Amino acid sequence: MAGIDILLSGFFGMSNRGFLGWSGLYLVTTPSGRRVMFDTAGYNERGTIPKLLEERRLTPADIDCVILSHLHFDHAANWDLFANAEIVVHEEEVAYAQSTNDIAILRYPVPALLAHKRLRLITGDTAALEEGVQIFHVPGHTPGAIALAMNDSVVCGDALKSRWDLRGHLMNVWNEELARQSIQKITSLGNRIYPGHDMPLERRGNEWCPCGTPSVRVNFPDGSEHVIQPPTD
Repeated sequence: MAGIDILLSGFFGMSNRGFLGWSGLYLVTTPSGRRVMFDTAGYNERGTIPKLLEERRLTPADIDCVILSHLHFDHAANWDLFANAEIVVHEEEVAYAQSTNDIAILRYPVPALLAHKRLRLITGDTAALEEGVQIFHVPGHTPGAIALAMNDSVVCGDALKSRWDLRGHLMNVWNEELARQSIQKITSLGNRIYPGHDMPLERRGNEWCPCGTPSVRVNFPDGSEHVIQPPTD
């Protein structure tokens, strides 16, 4: 059945060590039954992804397509886990990764990505993944950021990172004007948004409301744990 499964919910925030980099990880099942991984999280989740798939009676080899919203370290580190998948990325993102000084780009995996036998470079503003599933170019956070729209939902990576973006608190954008335009596009495409670093956002009347509060449980060697949650409003 077509739908969007949240493997890892995104979490926003910074620490004294910089951006936390805990991004959302989404398994999209298309109307035709294709299994699409939207983004692949960061290296610290490399061992977690196969376990999350195993809970769903899947393996990385069962994934048909991987869409990389952009090539930052917390979204594109693990595409190579999916040996049988088509890898989808925008051509402008690849060009950006090869020419920029953006330190969030993973340098060494880019040549391997370009050599991948099933790489699909998206061009232009829109591209069909299949009937009823569209990929949209949403530049701003990076030049080649892309989002996926299916039914009444949009999965968008960091083109819209969190509820804070909707309130004008943009962080870490390549082009602020384009970022704001892309946020407007995303909010016009559906009534449910799956951001890069937040819980899903749902349109209720004229407002966008988060569907829950993101949290992270931190465990320590003595067996104690601490749950981190952002402020609620």
